Amino acid sequence: MTETKPLTRGESRRQAMLAAATELFLEKGFEHTTLSDIVSRSKGSRSTLYEQFGNKEGLLRAMIEDITSDIWAVIVPDERPLPFTEEALTALARRFVTAAMSPRAVAVFRILVAEGPRMPEIALFFLERGPRTIERLLAERFAEALHDRKTVGTPQQLAQVFIGGVMGVFHSYKVVGQYTEDIESKMNTHIPMAVRLFLNGIEETA
Repeated sequence: MTETKPLTRGESRRQAMLAAATELFLEKGFEHTTLSDIVSRSKGSRSTLYEQFGNKEGLLRAMIEDITSDIWAVIVPDERPLPFTEEALTALARRFVTAAMSPRAVAVFRILVAEGPRMPEIALFFLERGPRTIERLLAERFAEALHDRKTVGTPQQLAQVFIGGVMGVFHSYKVVGQYTEDIESKMNTHIPMAVRLFLNGIEETA
């Protein structure tokens, strides 16, 4: 078992401020949350906030960086190349969906849905760090695993189909707060089925 290193004082303060900012952005909206609100809830200091993040936009960017890095880690773990088997792809799909639907990831997604139209630069930052990079990393793994096989689409197209297939509608349920035990049970059935359909459909036929 890998031991978890204790957080340094600076890391603890950083996480406390990110957690406080996430809560407040969801409760009050990004525009109506002040730096004083965040400092008060996190029990930190304004100087620490400025040092770590600069401003509210910096806090939101840090949230995006943290949650997308967590998802990158499950797309590109240590083992290489990716075994292109039903078992391996199902395990990858479960890790990916779990990370994408974690409470932190869903919270940041909700904030971006609400604030993205007014903050296009932040929205584009999320798209580049999140969906576009995740798709690219997965496409690279697919290209490596399928280099000697003829498929119906490019690795990038296959990555898009795979992500959409395993996620299904379940992310939407999570985002709108309607994710129940019944839906989770359906998701657990859906993921292996989606992987099986994906594998059965990628080979190019003569």
